[in-house]
Amino acid sequence: MGKRANPMRIKAVLVYTPEEAAKALGKSTATIRNWIKDGLPVMSSRKPMLISGLALRKYIQEKNKAAKQPLEPDELTCLCCRAGRKPEGMRVSMVPLTTKTSLLRGTCARCGATATRIIATRDIPKFAETFHLTKSAKSAA
Repeated sequence: MGKRANPMRIKAVLVYTPEEAAKALGKSTATIRNWIKDGLPVMSSRKPMLISGLALRKYIQEKNKAAKQPLEPDELTCLCCRAGRKPEGMRVSMVPLTTKTSLLRGTCARCGATATRIIATRDIPKFAETFHLTKSAKSAA
């Protein structure tokens, strides 16, 4: 089970109790109740507490959107710092993932941990201007 809830597991036209919403999302009932305290709109504050599927879906999408941290063009995501960091000496290795994507892997200049970023193959020339790229033949998987 991932950390983020998938909003597409909720049917927008249905109405859910906190228990049903928790089961559909693979979360605990306590998590849903915390979301209600945090601002998830409910249809009725009395029991049975009902949540609109559309409202729940929108709430999850907004929560997921707020959690994203966009990277600057010269940054990779450090797996230890959990933030965008510049790699040491701007040196990164590029590992092809699919025909359309590649993985940039470097070392965080702040903590020395691995830092990564997935890029589109069409964007390689743009990143080659920023980073010192070395190509790796082996797959990252």
